[in-house]
Amino acid sequence: MITCRYNDIAKYGFAAMGRHEPTVTKPSSQKDTLQNPAHIDKRAGLGGIVIGIGEQVYSVILLSFFFLEVYATGFIPYIGKALNFLLLSWMYAYYCFEYKWNFSELSLDKRLDFFESNWAFFAGFGSPCVLAIFFFSPLLSYGVMAILFPLFVLTATGSEAEHVIVSRRRKWKGTGLRRLPIFYAANTLS
Repeated sequence: MITCRYNDIAKYGFAAMGRHEPTVTKPSSQKDTLQNPAHIDKRAGLGGIVIGIGEQVYSVILLSFFFLEVYATGFIPYIGKALNFLLLSWMYAYYCFEYKWNFSELSLDKRLDFFESNWAFFAGFGSPCVLAIFFFSPLLSYGVMAILFPLFVLTATGSEAEHVIVSRRRKWKGTGLRRLPIFYAANTLS
């Protein structure tokens, strides 16, 4: 039930930002299409609906396998907690931005490509949510998460992170961190 509320929070945040209808931007080149997640695949007709449903089902399966990875890393001696923290940070960041990407009708492959290409940003974005889990008792951490997560969903929905990241990459002439296949194992299993 609370998940429906997060969707409402994102929907109203999306509307408050003046983004009632997704805008389709024409990329100037094929390279822009890959680097600019603002380029939206607008699907039409019954085929578009089927593709959209298929992507949502695959996304649920992919994230379920990723959650199993996160859970399993907690049992690795010595480095398990650090890996668990990093993977949980990515998971919470993806969940927050997924609401925005759903309303923007961004395809799953572009979401994953953008996420894996900007993994450092998303690790930082999701880490405050994970700090509550790691440093508070379970009851207190659930309460903190109940406050933090909707705020992060709103922050993700209202952000222009995609545009800022793309503009920084252009300014730095493409230098920076390489793509990290975060969802490789989950993608392979699903």
